[in-house]
Amino acid sequence: MRIAVARAGLGSAILTALLAAAALRAPAAGLDGMTGTWVRADRERDDAARDAMIVRATEPMSFAFRGVARGVMRTRMVPSEQYVVERGDDALQIRNDKGTVFPIDGRVHSTGKDREVTSRVAEGGVIEQAWKESDSHGVTTWRLDGQKRLVVSQRIVDPHFEAPLEYSTTYQRLVQ
Repeated sequence: MRIAVARAGLGSAILTALLAAAALRAPAAGLDGMTGTWVRADRERDDAARDAMIVRATEPMSFAFRGVARGVMRTRMVPSEQYVVERGDDALQIRNDKGTVFPIDGRVHSTGKDREVTSRVAEGGVIEQAWKESDSHGVTTWRLDGQKRLVVSQRIVDPHFEAPLEYSTTYQRLVQ
């Protein structure tokens, strides 16, 4: 048991080091197209798709728990109305409409009790945020689509569900 725990800790340390090294090698200049203020664009379409995913994910649950689970998910999975991608002191960073800042530096950042986020630049100039909250974890991917809109895709793994939960939210650049 102790060997398995030690190996898991070593694996996490190696993964963190690899993510940090990848972030340092990635050219920040390639992300300049993402800098700026982004606001939600296709609200009705995105909200309907997210709600349909919630309904599908909770369908196998017993009737007694299904409604409560859907209510909790609809409350917790509300996307940010606005993001700002900007240059910070040491690296590019993402700031949401609640004022939370995520440096894109490949390092693990604590965002609360049992919560952490690591943001890095991945292949193809996309931003990946690996996150963990209690017994759930996932990846948020930020990419520009062909129409120069920002698509923020979520992939959530939670032990309460048989399969990962996936949905996207589309943002357009705020012209000031």
